[in-house]
Amino acid sequence: MHIQWKKRLFEINEIYGLDGGAELPAADMYAYFQQTQPVEPGRWNAIHKRGLTLCIDLKKDEEQLKSELNKSTRYQINKAAREELSVEFISDPDKDEIESFKAFFNPYAKEKGIELFQDERIKGIHALGMVTITYVYHKSGQRLAGHLYFSDGSRARMFYSCSGRFTDNGIPKNEIGRANRFLHWRDILNFKKRGYMLYDFFGLSLDEHDVDQQNINQFKRSFGGEEIVEYRSFIPNSLKGNLLILLLKLKWRNQPELIRK
Repeated sequence: MHIQWKKRLFEINEIYGLDGGAELPAADMYAYFQQTQPVEPGRWNAIHKRGLTLCIDLKKDEEQLKSELNKSTRYQINKAAREELSVEFISDPDKDEIESFKAFFNPYAKEKGIELFQDERIKGIHALGMVTITYVYHKSGQRLAGHLYFSDGSRARMFYSCSGRFTDNGIPKNEIGRANRFLHWRDILNFKKRGYMLYDFFGLSLDEHDVDQQNINQFKRSFGGEEIVEYRSFIPNSLKGNLLILLLKLKWRNQPELIRK
């Protein structure tokens, strides 16, 4: 499985899993995700990363999945279930629905200091019909949290997660956080109902000194699941691709995921 998208001047092919790179359209860089080992490990002008992700096995029954939640998360989900929340699951959003999610996500991203919505990348995923969007709403109708998934029928990858905690909506932050946990749980069950095999939190940070990232790790681990080692390889395929690799080496030079030669 692959997607193609453009990042500024650079055409990128993103390849997931074991499909390989055969018969792909021309691109400046090939980015391999969720690999069991680095791709072309001897390539001098490539970048390789070793990372962790957290996956929940959706073949387990609901009671077993619930038993693997930690005590606090299970309590908060049960409490949220009594708060008249409503959940929306959009399995094939149109362009307006994607723009609506972007409008909800970007103010949150700015407050958190993270990258804004990647229009071209999401457009590439959407072209394959693999975008899923979910929301949870307060009983008053206010949107509390939202998730965007890269979902291929077997593995649901949590691409974006955001909430309304930084908006002036009059709803306590702990209530919004509880609603977000509830949405994750309902998403897990909805993907299970649709026959998916894995719910993928799409990465755990290896930076032990980043408190915010470690808090996110702790949140993800509170849902149970199995930690899986995966590799990412970034391989240039043109002069522009070599330039992009150089820029990425500078940007990522201090990341603990980087495999140093």
